[in-house]
Amino acid sequence: MLANPRRGQRVRIHYAPRHGVHMPLQDRVGTVVVVGRGNPRNHGVMVDGTVYCVPCGNVVREDIDAM
Repeated sequence: MLANPRRGQRVRIHYAPRHGVHMPLQDRVGTVVVVGRGNPRNHGVMVDGTVYCVPCGNVVREDIDAM
């Protein structure tokens, strides 16, 4: 989990194995464009030109392989 991403940082979106098969963004790589600071802590991640709201717990560093 990446709790404090920086704007412009490349990240991978990763969901738990039981949910990942149903999530279209599973293992996609994007760029952080909005950093959430409130509660719930969600971040805006741009993937292929579209910004998605991704929960903090589903954002990991790009260089970490998904399990």
